[in-house]
Amino acid sequence: MAISNSQATELGKRLRQGPVLENDLSMLDEFRQTFSDVDEQAWRTIRSALATVESIGCTMTKRKRKTQQSIVDKLRRQPRLRLPQMQDIAGCRIVIEGGVQDASHLSTLLTDAFEPPWVLESKDRHAHGYRATHIIASTVNQAGQKKGQQASKKFYEIQLRTWAQDIWANLVESLSDQQNTLKYGGSEQEQALMNQLTRLAERFSRIDQQAHQVSFSQYQHQIEEAIKDVLSH
Repeated sequence: MAISNSQATELGKRLRQGPVLENDLSMLDEFRQTFSDVDEQAWRTIRSALATVESIGCTMTKRKRKTQQSIVDKLRRQPRLRLPQMQDIAGCRIVIEGGVQDASHLSTLLTDAFEPPWVLESKDRHAHGYRATHIIASTVNQAGQKKGQQASKKFYEIQLRTWAQDIWANLVESLSDQQNTLKYGGSEQEQALMNQLTRLAERFSRIDQQAHQVSFSQYQHQIEEAIKDVLSH
């Protein structure tokens, strides 16, 4: 079953307002599956691009499709977001064994690797201490469209993180509960912890700026020392 933009938009409205019905969850799962072709095309393009780079060590992980619950939660956090415009349902994560200079170089390489009809937009994300470069690749998906039905735009998010940025994000994830209250408010205790983590992110950012001037082992040591220093106070 092909789901049109208007149907997806109405589905998003129902999921936002609740209660969440089984029929809507089934339709949401069908919508998630419409990203399969875009997911595979982008993954192949990125792997080919990274195969040409030997000077920058990195790890690439194909992210699982965004879950139903995560989609519903995001729609409710962002009242103006339309479901067809959600940019992180499909994507991957690339972690660089280095700092922001290597991240910038790799961002340019990946942007150049995608050819029309792909359209790319690069965003430096700074929110609640989180730092990363997000490259949003979009293309028009013709698969499954009925005759006369407008083709839908599909998005693919590439999360590009330095080694320090990834450690920070994983640390916050490990400390968060299922509702992610640590990142989005929470108790006074959680807010105090988040203030510490924000200071750690700022310390990591300064380390990342100079990472290209030291060896990877020295860079890792600086990260470890920053964690001990900031979180022990």
